[in-house]
Amino acid sequence: LRDALQKGVDASTTPEMLALRFRHQLTFRLGPHTWDVRCSVRDPQRIDPKALARMGQLTSAQGVATSDLRLLTVHPDDTVPVPGATAAWDDGTLEILEWSQPSDFTGQRTGTCALRRP
Repeated sequence: LRDALQKGVDASTTPEMLALRFRHQLTFRLGPHTWDVRCSVRDPQRIDPKALARMGQLTSAQGVATSDLRLLTVHPDDTVPVPGATAAWDDGTLEILEWSQPSDFTGQRTGTCALRRP
């Protein structure tokens, strides 16, 4: 990492940093389709309150409690699963509800997911 910084390389895209940012490996499924992704999953209650309020609008429309929302970011080299795809997560099932628009800078999208527990 230090070598990358000294050489002027973007440290956030080094293999080491990508491995830290996308430390989970999940398999999403929808019907016959499967996506193996390296990803990060975050609890939105730890993010900006304004963003949480915007997400609350989505949850009320889909009948999901805000406490059950998760934010998914997929490694840039992996294909993002489609809405409706699910994966096992934290003693439940993570279901992708929707994807954000791609970032103008990175091209990355953030998925809004519902964590459904039995």
